[in-house]
Amino acid sequence: MRWLERQLSRSPSSGAFIPEVDGMRFLAILGVLIVHTAGDMYFANGVHEANWSYHRGLLLRLMGGGWFGVQIFFVLSGFIVTLPFARHHLQGTAAPDLKRYLMRRLTRIEPPYVIALTAYYLSSGRIAEFLPDYLTGLLYSHHYFYSTLNPVAPITWSLEIEIVFYVLAPWLTLIYRVRGRRPLQMLLIVLPAWICSHYAAPGWAQNTFIVMIQYFFAGMLLADFYATGLLRRSAKIGWDLGAAAAAIGLAAILAGLPGTWARYYWLTPILIMILFAGIVSGRYANWFFRLKPVTIIGGMCYTLYLSHMAVIAIFAWRLKPLVNSPVAYCLLVIPVMIAIAVPIYLLIEKPFMTGKAIQLRGWLPYRAAEGT
Repeated sequence: MRWLERQLSRSPSSGAFIPEVDGMRFLAILGVLIVHTAGDMYFANGVHEANWSYHRGLLLRLMGGGWFGVQIFFVLSGFIVTLPFARHHLQGTAAPDLKRYLMRRLTRIEPPYVIALTAYYLSSGRIAEFLPDYLTGLLYSHHYFYSTLNPVAPITWSLEIEIVFYVLAPWLTLIYRVRGRRPLQMLLIVLPAWICSHYAAPGWAQNTFIVMIQYFFAGMLLADFYATGLLRRSAKIGWDLGAAAAAIGLAAILAGLPGTWARYYWLTPILIMILFAGIVSGRYANWFFRLKPVTIIGGMCYTLYLSHMAVIAIFAWRLKPLVNSPVAYCLLVIPVMIAIAVPIYLLIEKPFMTGKAIQLRGWLPYRAAEGT
């Protein structure tokens, strides 16, 4: 077990590993796994409406809110990607090399993505029909051509959003040079969130960076706080209470309690920020989200995200006749997802995460981007 722990643990060569980030990733990926696994059980039993959890009690409504894990990932991306830029502008550290930054992003996310998308495409059995979807998916542009989820791998919609932020981040981070920037940063979080909560986006804008930008800005503000020392480990119970309050608020909104959705959904980026601050600065929340099993599973989130739908399609159907409870179904299937993800993570993702695959192939001189 100790050997496996060493193999699975992430240790960026920059030395900038922040375990709380992987702890938060654990929370985000767990929500995604739960909503897709439970939804698959209902789909297999003839329930085809998109909001399958809404009329089935509070617990199922909470499970159905697991889709929000993707928005948590967006906040974490905003934090991790912009932290080196925040340190440069606010602490005077060396400026990140833009060419190396973009190449690092490309070599970090592209190989696992291409492998996963190709595997989904080849296993679909609809090679000719899905060829345009596959090719546009390779370019992270399927939605911009078709304004729909990619039928080859619908989960890739969020990665098409992430790639836009990676390209824009070096220029968005110029905001760190603005005096009195924090009220402006709050406005950039709250205003898009309020608009998206009260006005339906046109079809072409659904599931795009345009309607998710507030979450990346929330991560950027967290990076500002972290780089300037306002956000740091302090082991104060008050932050645990803040994290608990934020979690309850998010749960109430996502469960669709009466009057919460339209009225308070615009607060979700702020609640994620408070939750993350509580995990970093609290005592008990920090202890839990720094536990090795939590950070290891969180560190494998990219592999889990790319592979979990294949596990559902290939293996989970065998378990459907055995259980009639979405909770029990999740307890059976999710450990299988994690177990299958372990060798995929070790063989495919981690070599590109650490740069070993790049070094072995001599693609470019390697130096890990800070915080990856």
